[in-house]
This record gives sequence, structure tokens and C-alpha cells, in this order.
Amino acid sequence: MMSGNYDYGGYPPPQYRRAPAPSGGGGARAAGCLLLLCAWPLMWVVLPVVAAGALAYAGYSVYVYLARLASALGLGSAPYPAWLAPPPGRATGTAEPAYTHYLFGPALADLRHVARTALPAPWQACRNHRFRVLGDTRTGNAAWLSAPFGRLIVMAMFAGVTGGYLAVATLYALQVATVAALTAVVAATGLVLRGADSALRRVKGIRTSCPSCHLRVRRPSYECAAPGCGRRHRDVRPGRHGVVRRRCGCGALLPTLVLAGGGGRMRAHCPHCGEPMSRGVGTVPEIVIPVLGAATTGKTRLMTALVMGLVEGPAGHGARSEFADEQSENAYRGLAGKLRAGVHTWKTIRVKDAPLRAYTLRVSPPRGSPRLLHVFDAPGELVGASELLRELRYIRAARTFLFTLDPLSVDVVWDSLPAADRAGYARLRSDMATDFVFGQLLQNIEGLGVPLAKARLAVALTKDDLVRHCEALEGVGRDSDDIRRWLEGPAGLDGVVRAMRRHFAEVRFFRTSSWLDSGEIDAGVLDLSGWLLAREGLRVHHSP
Repeated sequence: MMSGNYDYGGYPPPQYRRAPAPSGGGGARAAGCLLLLCAWPLMWVVLPVVAAGALAYAGYSVYVYLARLASALGLGSAPYPAWLAPPPGRATGTAEPAYTHYLFGPALADLRHVARTALPAPWQACRNHRFRVLGDTRTGNAAWLSAPFGRLIVMAMFAGVTGGYLAVATLYALQVATVAALTAVVAATGLVLRGADSALRRVKGIRTSCPSCHLRVRRPSYECAAPGCGRRHRDVRPGRHGVVRRRCGCGALLPTLVLAGGGGRMRAHCPHCGEPMSRGVGTVPEIVIPVLGAATTGKTRLMTALVMGLVEGPAGHGARSEFADEQSENAYRGLAGKLRAGVHTWKTIRVKDAPLRAYTLRVSPPRGSPRLLHVFDAPGELVGASELLRELRYIRAARTFLFTLDPLSVDVVWDSLPAADRAGYARLRSDMATDFVFGQLLQNIEGLGVPLAKARLAVALTKDDLVRHCEALEGVGRDSDDIRRWLEGPAGLDGVVRAMRRHFAEVRFFRTSSWLDSGEIDAGVLDLSGWLLAREGLRVHHSP
């Protein structure tokens, strides 16, 4: 009988067998452990070196970017700014002879220039350093030792430049955001200032018209005030060329806020005809007084006497007046000399294709804001030709009209004069009927769209020095109602007076003389000027 042990054929039981060990396995494991033990202290040396190199190259990347940024903006020792086209010498198309505001053009050019030159600078510097480091560490007797360090430096370099470029990209994004925010703020400020300028003009009732071509001018062109420049800027309002000030192509700074006093330092020109406009145009309200009447009614002399009283005499009734342009002053000097000499003035003649220019005064009342006063002397020859009378476009801006009536043209007055006086006054007498003249004027004024229901009419009986002692005017005083009753009665002009009172909101009559009495201006002229100024809203010392 067999024992309890089973026969396994000479082999030990399975529970006592060992798995065969791989050949050489013990040596490899030992080598790996030895390498790990040797490299572990080295890692504590390499990692700080790589980290320090990465930080150094990150800072260097930011430095290179900032240096190139300063150069792109025209700063530093090697400036390389973006090229910008200079402003044109004169306004052409939409271009103005002024530099564009930095935020509305040059800033965008600078951002593009920075993107082309400064943003790639960190990568360019890294690439150059990489070639230099690898080239220096792969040569020499100890290349087997320096080459690994070169690769470590390159690794640190790329890590640092990657982090630095993220910082550079953030800086550029902040720059773009800052420029965009500032542009939005400045643009909004410009729009607010433009709106305030328009609102202030509306509140003050400022309406501008050219004293030469008589067209409505929304915005005058302004000439640069710098000596020898002469560049004309079509629109100086706050905008892409400047918010508070703009820089002319000559380098001079010009104000953009005309109502804030800037318009007085620049010479204004009409954008339609190019003629110079009055000083201060567009900054104060304007008054337009057309002097209308037939030829030889004394319009020119009466207008000269009015201007003389405003500038040199008491006709301003406390207001101070001065000429607003050289053309007005030069024209006045010639006529005023004739008025003082007591000689007749020439009648106003319309030159072919030449617009009629106004006398323009700046009138500053004792209280309130100043005004520009335009007084137009329309040639009497235009009255008989409606197609020519309609060329007087300045009438559209008028709300007070001055109509001259020659008493010598009234038959009752002419017949009552002695024969010797009639012979001497024959060349001074207007030969056009008053009712025809006023009818033509009324028709054309209405045709030009003037709201006569809101307009005023001053009727001046001229040449009072010649007829004041006439029998036909005996007992007629200087009061407006006395003159009106005489015109409606003995003078036989009741139809004209009714038409005046029916169409105009207010009509007032004056007896005037343009001849100086011992150098003094006629009282009727003074009364007429005071009424005109007071009715146009100027606070003068006059009670009409």
C-alpha cells in the first residue's frame, strides 16, 4: 500500500515550484534605480535654472516689446514712427488743411504700425538668441558637456518668451482698448459740443448771411490767423480735426468753438462766393435792414446819415457801433466826406454781375448782447424790373424794412413850390410814382417768402430840408400819426398807406433830412435810427 505522498514523477508539488526569473532582469532594475538616485539631486539644480531663465526671457520679451513700441511711437533713441500724410495746402473734397486729431486717424495707424513692428519683436529676439546659444554650445572640446546646457537654455528661452508674449499681447490689447475708449469719449464730447453750439445759435437767434452774395451761410469758412498762412478751413466745428482746438497745416492752433470767442480771432469768408465776411460773423445775431425806394429818393444819403449817427453821433442812443469790415468802412468814408461838404452823392448803380454789398456795423447796446447790423442800399433801377429785384436775396432775412418816399414826387408838394425852386430841384426829383414803386416792392417781397404779417415798415419822407417850409406841409409835425394823416389826405396816397398797414404788422412814418445842420444830424434821422434799433430788440435809450 502506498503512502500518502503522491508520485509527481520526481518533481516537487506545484505549491513548492518557483516562477522562472527573466534573464538579466536584476541588473536593469538596479541600473534604473541608480540613475534615479543620481538624477534626483540634479533636478533640484536644473529646474531652478530653467525657471530663472524663463523669467529672465519673459522680462526681456516685455522689455524688447516696450522698446520697439517706443520706437514705433516716435520716442527713444531710434524713433521709427508710422508715416502719416501731411494735410493738404487747401480744402479739397472732404479734406481740410488741418491735421487730423490723433484719436481719429493717427492712433489707428500707430496701432497697425505697432502690430507690424513691436508685436513680433520678442519672437525675433528669441530666434536670434537660439541660433547663437546652440551655435556656441555645440563647438569646442567640451561640447559633450555644454550642449545639454545649451538645450536647457533654449527650453528656458521658449518657455519665457511664451509667457512674455502673453504679457505683451495683454499690453497690446490694453492699448487697443484704451485707444477705443478714449476715441469714444472724445467723439461723444465733440458731438455734445456740436449740439451745444447749434442749440446756442438757435437760442440766440443767430442766422448768418453773406453781405456780398446775400446767400444764407450755415457755416462760414475761416482763414488761419497765423501770419503768412492764409489757409481756409471750411468747417472748424469740433470733429475729427480737433475738439476744442485744431492744428492748421502751418502748425498754428485754431479754436473750434466760434461762439466761445474763437470766431473773433479768425477772418471769415463766404463758402459760396469766397468774399470776406464781417468780423464776429456767426457769433452774434444779425439784423438786416433793406433800404428800398425808387431812384433819386435819397436812399444813399439817408443810409449814410444813419451810419454816421451810429458810428460818430448820438444815433445809437447809448449803443456803441463800429465797422465790422474794411469794405464798409472804406465805402462810408467816401460818402461821409460828401455829406459833410454839403454836396450831392452819386446814386447807387448796379454793376453787372457784381452783388450789392451791405454796410455792416457791430452794434453793442448798453445792456444785452451785441448785434451785427447789415444795411443794404438797393439801386432804385431794380424797382421797375421784377426779375432783377428778386436777386436781392438778403430781403428774405429782413424783418424790418425802410422805404424812402421823396416828397418832391408828391404832386401837391411839387405844385406848391415856387417856380425857381422847381427849376433847381428838377434833377433831384424822383420821377416814379410812389404807388407803383411800393406795389412792385410789395409783390417781390412777398414772392421771396418774407412773412410780412410779422415784419415792420419804416417810411422815411426824405429831403425834408428842401420842403419843410413848403405850403403843402404846413402844420404837419414830426409825429407818425400826423405824417400818416397827411399822406392819406392832402398827399393823395391813401391807397399806399392802406396797403402798408394791411400787409405789415407795424408801420411808422418819419420826416428826415440827410443834410447836416452845423455838423449836427437831423432829429428825424436820430428818431428813425432809435426806432429801428429798438424794434430789433436792442436795449437802447430810445422810446419810440
